[in-house]
Amino acid sequence: MRVRLRPLRRDDLDWLVEMTADPVAVGEHNWAGPVDRHELRGRLVDETSHRGPLRVGAGRLIIELLDGTPIGDVAWRTERWGPSPESACPAIGITLLPAHRGVGYGTEAQRLLVELLIRLGAHRVQSDTADDNPAEQRALERVGFLREGVVRDAEFRNGTYHDHVLYGVVRREWALDDSLVPHLPLTP
Repeated sequence: MRVRLRPLRRDDLDWLVEMTADPVAVGEHNWAGPVDRHELRGRLVDETSHRGPLRVGAGRLIIELLDGTPIGDVAWRTERWGPSPESACPAIGITLLPAHRGVGYGTEAQRLLVELLIRLGAHRVQSDTADDNPAEQRALERVGFLREGVVRDAEFRNGTYHDHVLYGVVRREWALDDSLVPHLPLTP
């Protein structure tokens, strides 16, 4: 592993706000339009202030190189496939700074995140990406996700609707890897 995941800290706020507000930094598939930097900073301050133990429901972690250089973030939110609590699963996403794309850091970070979420009790982890984002599709497949289908007209971007490809991995398919533990934020 060349990256590790760690909790968001207050000293991350400035660069994270700037990355999120910059369409080049987040990339065409993560850009949702101009952001209110003040509102975004407030949400991120809340994430650092109210941080408790990591949980499957929702969260954000910083991706950093082993020398401590932050290069992006991974986040997850809850998706539901039915009314029972067991039907909920984390849906993950990633943003990497442009200088760190295309060299496998994203694949490593997403593998670490799936490992963490399964260790925290998730039965299923899913992700989706734009149909016109083959790099992320390859990264998800390298992590171990299976392509499950296409969600038609799922995302409105650049004035038009785009299909998304849905990927998932379930606990029984995932072999826990103790060699990844040193790169996971399992303890405060």
